[in-house]
Amino acid sequence: MHFFFFVILYKLNITSMLNLPKRKKDTLILMKIDADKLTNLTYKLYIYYINVQKGWKTMKKRGRIIKIVSVILSIALVISIGAVMYSNSTKIDLGEVTIEEAPQKSENATRIMSFNLRCVDDKEGSVYTRSQIATKIIDLYAPDSFGIQEATPKWIAILDEEFEGKYARVGEGRSPIELFTEYSAVYYRKDKFNLIDSGTIWLSETPEKKYTKSFDSKHNRIATWAVLEDKETGIRYTHINTHLDHVLESTRVEQSKVLLNKISELKNETTVICTGDFNTYETAEAYSVMSKSMTDTKLVAKNSDTGITFHKYGTITEHKDGAIDFIFTTEGVEVDTYKIIRDTFKGYYPSDHYPVVADVIL
Repeated sequence: MHFFFFVILYKLNITSMLNLPKRKKDTLILMKIDADKLTNLTYKLYIYYINVQKGWKTMKKRGRIIKIVSVILSIALVISIGAVMYSNSTKIDLGEVTIEEAPQKSENATRIMSFNLRCVDDKEGSVYTRSQIATKIIDLYAPDSFGIQEATPKWIAILDEEFEGKYARVGEGRSPIELFTEYSAVYYRKDKFNLIDSGTIWLSETPEKKYTKSFDSKHNRIATWAVLEDKETGIRYTHINTHLDHVLESTRVEQSKVLLNKISELKNETTVICTGDFNTYETAEAYSVMSKSMTDTKLVAKNSDTGITFHKYGTITEHKDGAIDFIFTTEGVEVDTYKIIRDTFKGYYPSDHYPVVADVIL
């Protein structure tokens, strides 16, 4: 059975690319796996298979089960290899990325960003290619905290490496299977804030129960929050970040209610700022539910911006109902600036969404 896996690798002539070490008896050791070479899931499934085989060697009926497992693992491996080869073929090094200078924020303002990163490689740009622009935007705008959506493990690895030492991250993935998970993580400046508390809830009827979904949601949906304390002033605020489901408006309405229940709990202690891709326009019911309890920063900012945030790599230039990515605040927060960041570089967009940023006075 082990031989079967290595035959696949040999036929595709990628054994050396995967840096597979020599096997010893029944154990496979991969000391370091590049996410662009082999997906985490295939690795975990293969290790699981080895352990299962060891345990079932004395069982009479292991043959059929082992065959089923081997077929599943073989399919997963081929899919993984295909994804790797496609990803590698679309990698483009953009060199030194330059974008428009970010507006200066006032000394007493806190800068908040929301950024849907687009989870997969597209013909308009792979994650690797687009990440070079995305990380430049984050670095240049230097938000005090920012929330991300559609952040796969590959995106998390890129951001963690790029901003190591500058930003810390909180948040769990929405799925227990790493290949299919996405994070709605919150990043915050390590030099400026102490992390007081944090957590992740699932936007379901049982929000504290991991990996649950309700309301006919296609995917598990989550919200991650972080209570941050300014090291100099002692001022605290909570940044909560989310990504609502993309199919039914009725689903988004119910998920918004779950989100607001958590915000209601958090705002007893601090100001709450909510970022996210809500997958709903300003004329829709879910937006109405949110805006009855929170303030859309672009509507009250002294210096504001208008327009779409989902642009599908520039193929959508306007929409009568406006944005779907928002930054909301609880009452009593002054908003200095709201901006939609529309930067591109060499014809590439960082995502199929524009990131948005708001400078707030806490």
